[in-house]
Amino acid sequence: MLVETLREIKRQPIFSKKSLADKLNVSEDMVGNALEQLKRMGYLEEEKPSHCSGNCKFCSFNCSSSSLNTMVITPKGEKLLSSN
Repeated sequence: MLVETLREIKRQPIFSKKSLADKLNVSEDMVGNALEQLKRMGYLEEEKPSHCSGNCKFCSFNCSSSSLNTMVITPKGEKLLSSN
């Protein structure tokens, strides 16, 4: 499940949990858990938009409520994908 999730993210770096769950034929909760596990293991990182200052209280972009995530596969993640 984790490698399949990583492969799909490589194909489509901008996605919703719902679209990823549909593609992998699993629940959104499973996708969320897989993403968290991949991040903890160092295979995946969330990418903040370049306009993000981290001062969300005064931000007009409303990134935190967006259902879209941009993920970056780390070199460790790329190595895992190339070995599978």
